[in-house]
Amino acid sequence: RVTSDVDHAGGHGDTEAGTGTDTDGPAAGPGAASFTTTEVTGGVTPVADPARVAIPRVGIDTPVDRVGREPDGAMEIPPDVQRAGWFAPGGVRPGDEGTAVIAGHVDSRTQGRGAFSTLTSLQVGDEIEVTDDDGEATAWRVTARTSYGKAEIPLAEIFTRTGPPRLALITCGGAFDAATRSYEENVVVIAEPV
Repeated sequence: RVTSDVDHAGGHGDTEAGTGTDTDGPAAGPGAASFTTTEVTGGVTPVADPARVAIPRVGIDTPVDRVGREPDGAMEIPPDVQRAGWFAPGGVRPGDEGTAVIAGHVDSRTQGRGAFSTLTSLQVGDEIEVTDDDGEATAWRVTARTSYGKAEIPLAEIFTRTGPPRLALITCGGAFDAATRSYEENVVVIAEPV
């Protein structure tokens, strides 16, 4: 479980917060992670909420649900592993100033492969399409894919309302620790508008 001493938000998994059970929310189980983020201020231009993410090269095409926070402050993730979650409390939609964060499961012991199971295959230059609630699609290009140990993920750099528009897609990666029922890393893909 990733934590810091800043305000809460973030995380994903197919389980109850940090337990590795097959319910919903942040988890220590397959496809799970959790994040703590900082709340920062900054102006944004209102756009519609993201509704779908498609990355044809790696076979990702998944609906995106608006998610908030678990009672412990971790980012909610839809319990259906075939859906991704957009962190609405951050207030950053794709195209706004700052980084829009969408997280999804890599897999689940009971539901199988998750929406972001192939996210680790993305390469710099790959294209991502985000369609919003109004049916408008925007194109994004991957500029970085980085794996972080759970304690090393730079949350303040990812969950930010300032800076140029960016998109962050997050899932779990690295080795799976059967004892903790958690992957050892988080995979973060950063993309910029095309």
